[in-house]
Amino acid sequence: MIYIFSSAAPWLAAKPAWAKVLKISHDMKIPDGTEIQASDQVYLDISGLSPAELKNALGALRKNRGASFWGIIDPNGEAEDPALFFFDGARDYIGPALVKKGLTKKRFAAAEKTESHALQPAVCKAAAKKQSGLSAEKRTLPAGKFEGWKSQGDGTAAPFFFLFVSVSERSGLRAKVGESVFSAVKSRLRDVLQKALNEADALLWIETEKNSLFLVPPRTPNARAAVEASLKILLNSRLIGIEKLGVSFPLDFTIALHYGETVFRAPGKTGKLVSESVNYIFHLGAKKAEAGRLTISGEIPEEALPEGLLDLFNPAGIFEGIPIRHSKRFVYK
Repeated sequence: MIYIFSSAAPWLAAKPAWAKVLKISHDMKIPDGTEIQASDQVYLDISGLSPAELKNALGALRKNRGASFWGIIDPNGEAEDPALFFFDGARDYIGPALVKKGLTKKRFAAAEKTESHALQPAVCKAAAKKQSGLSAEKRTLPAGKFEGWKSQGDGTAAPFFFLFVSVSERSGLRAKVGESVFSAVKSRLRDVLQKALNEADALLWIETEKNSLFLVPPRTPNARAAVEASLKILLNSRLIGIEKLGVSFPLDFTIALHYGETVFRAPGKTGKLVSESVNYIFHLGAKKAEAGRLTISGEIPEEALPEGLLDLFNPAGIFEGIPIRHSKRFVYK
């Protein structure tokens, strides 16, 4: 079944048998007698919601409401940056063009199929053959020079390394410091990360309340610097929390690295950017990467890892059709 939280959903055909529209409330309450299963899909129609209402609704959706699949329907194109929904765990975004075209059961089924394709043996077979290696194919960095972020053409597609950094959920940072302090801690964390990744020339591209996504130039020295900086952040996480962020409890970081391509937009202007690589890195960081480890995807060229550190990473299976590796865990005493 497909459940759609909406104030009206006039764009949906009248009461289809395969979908049920539920009225939006401040707590996204499920009507009595309605039991959402893990196999169901849940969507939120964001049209007409104020920023505060949207925040509350997303908070409720992130609690899962029973289903493992949730998405966004944006009939009027109100979202400034739809990619942010994916960063928070959404698995589908339906914008104005698709709504105008007319949504059918087939469209919703296609979204669910695309999300779960990585679990199908036929898709994973090629990757699984070389699970012990960094990738199913020999990856190489593109020829040519990176001319700098100021010279990066806006709206042009280009390869990058994508570095996801987040304070892990188990640290409970926000809950422990409170709303009034969290903003200041987040600002200090931003400065810490940017300084740590300065040698890699990493660009803080997209930032949410929980996560930071950096773009790293597609060059070997930059990638190696990003890997080394990430490992140092993990090793020094306790000191970073106490000395740099001013918190009195241990922090853990979750970090993931992927290599792919996206259309480039300046930070803060990513707008309605939709990219397979961007979606993947956020899925990898939020759903698969582990606290205290650096997770790398099989798309990372072997040359991107610093010499001597290859043995630090162990195979960790397949994620969404791509083999991945976890760094060995650093033990604190």
